[in-house]
Amino acid sequence: MTQKEGSSLLASLGAAFNLQFSLLRSNSNNVASKQHPLLQEFENRLSDSLDSLKPACEEKGYLSIHWLLQAMSVVLATHINVEALISESQLTLCLQRDDKWLNEYLDDSAKLLDVCNVLKEGISEVEQYQMSVQRALHNLDNREISCEFKYSRARNSLSECKEAINRKDTVYRQGFPKSKLENCSSMLRNMGEKLVNPKGLEAIRGNGFLNAIYGAKVTTIFLCGLLVTALTCKPKRPLSSLSVASHYKWSPSLISLQQRVKEDTDKRKNKGSIALLRELDSVDASVRRLHGILDQYLSGRAFPLSQEQAQELALDVDELRKHSSDLGQGLTPLEGHVNELFRMLIASRLALLDIISSSRT
Repeated sequence: MTQKEGSSLLASLGAAFNLQFSLLRSNSNNVASKQHPLLQEFENRLSDSLDSLKPACEEKGYLSIHWLLQAMSVVLATHINVEALISESQLTLCLQRDDKWLNEYLDDSAKLLDVCNVLKEGISEVEQYQMSVQRALHNLDNREISCEFKYSRARNSLSECKEAINRKDTVYRQGFPKSKLENCSSMLRNMGEKLVNPKGLEAIRGNGFLNAIYGAKVTTIFLCGLLVTALTCKPKRPLSSLSVASHYKWSPSLISLQQRVKEDTDKRKNKGSIALLRELDSVDASVRRLHGILDQYLSGRAFPLSQEQAQELALDVDELRKHSSDLGQGLTPLEGHVNELFRMLIASRLALLDIISSSRT
């Protein structure tokens, strides 16, 4: 995705707004009865994008890094498609100083900027956890020191990994103040509950442009909420479901996707998964298993290891290395997607604030 493509869903609003500032007149009823072709195309694309996330889970599962990367790509593409809807159709909108949707958009975009910052911190925490895992693997590969000493150092690094996960879990289970991720989840939940579907004259202004804004908001709140949940350990509250207007073409796709993700995550939580991010959960399971084995060998001073013990240990180390590699490879592009969304939202706000300033002069 180029920087030009990702300029934002409102970055080209200036040209559209400056074409003509007017109220819809007598032809508004005709517009309402027939949806603008480009809006139809937007809804088709959004519906297809949401549907594409269902088969994408088959290999890695919901809330895997692979799936979340695709989900965030849907968010970014949806914003770009709204921008294209404006620039290609040169929609005529009415911009007034007291427009409710403008205030709502500015308020929601500010909250989504906060969400992006929390997501980046959450990803950074996982990266720090990943560094501890890599230190353990490095110690296990070190052939310059004795087995007992390198295994002791590896066990210490694995203990750090366990403690990091347990600390996050403790924050949620023992009455400590809410973490940033939990606060972020609550904010997204409140945003979803306050979403208002455009109705009446508002729904037909700009040939239905506000309907596209509504679709972009719903998609962003839902999929960013899933990423927040994936980065959270032992979330207290179950996944929430957005209540959306049923007349949009993409509505059934979103409702079906919500249900499938919720069923999948509920099953995993019932099985005792600490981390809902699948790769992190796999690494955590391998860390705990390998730590237990090393602790047993070190406590029993079982050195030198028998050939069978050495082979079993090597298999566990290889499994941890694989899971850690899967986790590490996905974190950088995932953070890149969050940064791209942040840039889009900033550009949107600057463009819109500039338009409002120009309209008041």
